[in-house]
Parts: sequence; C-alpha cells; structure tokens
Amino acid sequence: MSNSWIYMAGPLFTKAEVNFNQNLADTLTENGYRIYLPQQECAGVKAPEEQFAICIRGIDKARIILAILDGTDADSGTCFEMGYAHAKNIPIVGLRTDFRGSGEHLGINLMLSNSCAHLLLTALNPPPSSDRVTYLQPGEDFIPPLLQVLRRYAA
Repeated sequence: MSNSWIYMAGPLFTKAEVNFNQNLADTLTENGYRIYLPQQECAGVKAPEEQFAICIRGIDKARIILAILDGTDADSGTCFEMGYAHAKNIPIVGLRTDFRGSGEHLGINLMLSNSCAHLLLTALNPPPSSDRVTYLQPGEDFIPPLLQVLRRYAA
C-alpha cells in the first residue's frame, strides 16, 4: 500500500463503538494497513473546528474509506465523511455487521449504498453475493472477506 491510509469512518460515541473501532483498526494494522482512526487523531482536541479539520485532512490523504454502517440509521458524521470522500473519488467500502435492515436499498439508505465501491452486509437470509456486495451471516467473522475487498482497492 502507498503512503496513504485507510480512513475509518464510524460512530464513536459509546464504549462499545470505540472498542469496536479500535479492535478493527488493530486487526487491520496487524495485516499491514495504515489506519487513520478519528477517535485517536482527535483525542484531547476540544474545539469542534479543529476536530473537523483533522478529519478532513485524514480523508484528503486516504486511499480508501472504511465506513461502519451499523445501527438503525448510519451515523450522521459517517454519512458526511462518505459524501465528502465520494465527491473526491476516494473508494468507499461499507461494512454493516448489524443484520437489521433500515433503508430502502440493500437495507441501508440508497445514497450510502450507491456511494460505496463495495459493501459487506450482514443479513438473516442473504441472497448470493455480487461484484459490489458481499453478504455475511449474523455472527460470521467479517475480517477475511473485508481483507479480501481491501486488497482490491489498496493496490
């Protein structure tokens, strides 16, 4: 991978979210990827304007955006980060480990699903996967298919 990184966009407001993000970032780092994790980059920064600038710089230098799309609706900050990255032609990989569908296209908002170069989606009764969508069973280890997808876009 080049000197750029994977920018991890996702909710970071609960202990569970922070731990999930950190564990995923650690796993990806162990697999040779450089990760830009906003919860680390903005640690200790109080000014919202500065936090915003730090995140924008992270996206601007990213090779890939990994967007965590869990929850009944995707995190609003993640949605902004995806839109900004899409406008800059940065590939977005969407990851949804939550099997509850919450949108009008593939179980998520159609603007999010269509901005992703690839989606990894958890579903109770998943249809066959396609070139753009990898379906996962609830509880399935998403790391192996995620690494496979990231290799496609990291080259």
